[in-house]
Amino acid sequence: MTGLQNRVAGVSNSRGRIVAIFVGAVLLPSVALSVMSFNAVPKHREYLKMSLLQQADQLLGYVEDSLEALTRKKALQAARAVGPERLLEGRPAEIRRALRASGMGDVQFDTFRLEAWSSSRLDGAAPRSHPEMRALSDALGGIAPTVLREEDDAVPLTTPGGDELGVVRFRFSCPYAHRELVREFFEHEFRNPQHTWVIRVTDTDGAVLYENAPTKSNENFEVKRVMSAPSFEGVRLELRNRDRSIEQEVRRLALAKTVLIGFIDLMLLAGLGLVFANVRRELRLSRLKSDFVANVSHELKTPLALIRLFAETLELGRVPNTDKARQYHGIINKESRRLTQLINNILDFSRIEAGRKEYRLSPGDVGAVVREVVEAYRFQIEQQGFTLELEIADDLPELEIDAEALSQAVLNLINNAIKYSPEERRIRVSACRKGASLRVSVSDRGIGIPKSEQKKIFEKFYRAESSLVHTTKGSGLGLALVRHIMEAHGGGIEVESTPGEGSTFTLVLPVLPAPQAQVAGVPRGTMTKAVPPA
Repeated sequence: MTGLQNRVAGVSNSRGRIVAIFVGAVLLPSVALSVMSFNAVPKHREYLKMSLLQQADQLLGYVEDSLEALTRKKALQAARAVGPERLLEGRPAEIRRALRASGMGDVQFDTFRLEAWSSSRLDGAAPRSHPEMRALSDALGGIAPTVLREEDDAVPLTTPGGDELGVVRFRFSCPYAHRELVREFFEHEFRNPQHTWVIRVTDTDGAVLYENAPTKSNENFEVKRVMSAPSFEGVRLELRNRDRSIEQEVRRLALAKTVLIGFIDLMLLAGLGLVFANVRRELRLSRLKSDFVANVSHELKTPLALIRLFAETLELGRVPNTDKARQYHGIINKESRRLTQLINNILDFSRIEAGRKEYRLSPGDVGAVVREVVEAYRFQIEQQGFTLELEIADDLPELEIDAEALSQAVLNLINNAIKYSPEERRIRVSACRKGASLRVSVSDRGIGIPKSEQKKIFEKFYRAESSLVHTTKGSGLGLALVRHIMEAHGGGIEVESTPGEGSTFTLVLPVLPAPQAQVAGVPRGTMTKAVPPA
């Protein structure tokens, strides 16, 4: 932060510290939060993986429990269809005949019998509408129950009124349970939200019994479970994600979170950069405005003081001869012109800032405008020791121009050439046509402008970093006004400069191939153009 503070403090020490504190107060917590977020991603990844694996295992548990529940439901339906008497007798042929008669002939059992019972609810409480059930219970009451075998499953058998008759021991045959019951469950009862999961059921020998989606040979089932229910003993349940593996899904989500955190950090850094750049620009602009006020105050004070001094001298009759009086009048005239130009620049700049600056464009001779400006100020320029050259081509076309604004642009360029040519005092003004543009150039042999500052000099209030520039007073508005005037004419301004060798500023005016159309509400040959604020 030291380098940042120094850079900001270079503009304004107190305000620079405020900006540095602001940036540090926002940036450092953001960096800390980002580091914590990036460190939390691997932990979240592990947690997410465990969560998905647990979810998959729970799904397989649900499938296993549902298959077992389906077998009990099927066995109970078959027991009620056969009846307790036939189950008690245990004759396979009678049982199959009863199943076929009830429409359940496809149901196949390895074990199916009534093996245990309970008569507690029948003693004195059985409804009279079921005397045969009471008789059966009394008959069974004297028979000792068989020891229940673990290789079979069991389901309680009750009367329609809810009275317990006994426990039915059953075990479905493998072909029926593994194929029919499994298919029935997955096709009618299995719930797979958004079809996210693929489940495969395989037999003890590895044969696929059922799969709810096709699987490629290279796809891995990441979660597995072996069923223990008697009718499905040894059957394997395997599960995978439909689109990608759990590991791939976890990696994708972790990458998405990392990218999101990185994107937020980039946006935050970009925002901080913009804030810093804008605040720095505002601080710099504030400094330039302060310099502008100081420079303009000096520029106004100096000519006013000279005008007052020589006017009082002339008024009091303290002039020794007419030559001296003529010299004093020339100084007053020169300083008043200088004051007028400065005030005009400030007023034009104020209009531009307020968006009220308008240019009245009409057909005019650019060469005549340039010649008029040069001749009006030739004497003043040559009095300061400058050699002034003027070269205007004869074939210049008429253009739509604001003669007064164009005169001001040329005059600003000439004044800059005068200001910043302390040694070799030579100024050359030329106007010629080049291709589809008319070019007005002002060249000098002054101090020149570094390449790095040639774009900045057209900004308002900006003055190049040079000792001569800072000892020469100025408002920093001249070139900004020239650029604005040229943009209003649909053209621009170019600069070619080498430090120590001089500069050439060129006003570029486009030459239109045909006359411009008449603007509504403006007489033909005259066009008013309002230019937005700079």
